[in-house]
Amino acid sequence: MAAVLEPLYAAALQPERMAEFSAALCAATGSHTGAVMVHDSGHGRGRLDLLFGADPAEAVLYEAEYAADNLWMLRAQHRMVAGGYMDSDTVATRAELKRTRYYNEYLRRGDVEQSLALCAKADAEGVVVATLCRSGRLPPYTAPHLALVRQVAPHWANAYAIQRRLSRLERQVETLETAVELAPLAMAMLDGTLRVSRMNPVAEQLFRQGQVVRLNQGRPEALVDAPLLRQVLQEAVLGQHVDGRQVRHAGKAVVKDASGRSVLVASVHPLAAPGRASGQAAVLFLQPLGAGRALATDLRQLFGLTAAEAALACALHQHADLALAAQECGIALSTAQTRIKLMYDKTGERGLPALMRLLAAVARVGE
Repeated sequence: MAAVLEPLYAAALQPERMAEFSAALCAATGSHTGAVMVHDSGHGRGRLDLLFGADPAEAVLYEAEYAADNLWMLRAQHRMVAGGYMDSDTVATRAELKRTRYYNEYLRRGDVEQSLALCAKADAEGVVVATLCRSGRLPPYTAPHLALVRQVAPHWANAYAIQRRLSRLERQVETLETAVELAPLAMAMLDGTLRVSRMNPVAEQLFRQGQVVRLNQGRPEALVDAPLLRQVLQEAVLGQHVDGRQVRHAGKAVVKDASGRSVLVASVHPLAAPGRASGQAAVLFLQPLGAGRALATDLRQLFGLTAAEAALACALHQHADLALAAQECGIALSTAQTRIKLMYDKTGERGLPALMRLLAAVARVGE
């Protein structure tokens, strides 16, 4: 069991070790081929994300020619649950299988006649399974084989869920990194000592010009009324002593130029308290006065939304209800749902609550 589970959980951080998991499971069940199979729900589309013990060209062939003909998947997909497993002999008889194109043109070439499928994910989008295959010249999978698979299947579902969460976090980080770089206003991350740990090109140019704000030993400083900006930054990064504890909070300050004219609004927002002085403690936004942008414009520039998607996002931000937002945009609810799914992909968020929090955050930045 340990020989199977160790590479499985290690694959959450080292995806290349998934092949080790497949190999170990194949060895433990007398299977000569293993794969991670992904099938869409109701569309007959499928692919092999990993193939062990067979020519990689077979994965390409499966997706192009035979996924829609997979008798086992056609019959069992709707019965699969995450953490469960299926034995092919309980899905279709060998005689039924041998009458199919799937067997005669595809499985037979790989000497496959029986299979086990461990389900990691089963929802409206489709299923993800780890499959084990072996020859019809061998007896059916034994009771000990099935017992092992029954034990491993929940671990496989758990490890796959961990992988998905980590992948989403990575995508969110990538999206945030891109957003910071492309944002039309100056953005800078501050560490626990109030120093800038990173900034986007707009902020870099603003500090380099040094006409309104500059970096003094790495810390943002206003050329006029410097104490005002410094206090706002300190309250967000270091906090204020309130009732025996340090309380950090967001703040704003108007920054003036040498003539005394208000030219920038500095908004600073605390992040999670850093574990060390060099950790990121707050984010600083510097926006020119009179240069406020519509939310739709910001969304299109930050995340590459289309005009229609941005319009729906603005309506959703206003109404906090997808049906009302769709009505305002003059589109069907089903169309709105499709556009929302596209927005999930572009923003890295999943679910309406998370998307609405992002919209609110972008709207606040643009205020």
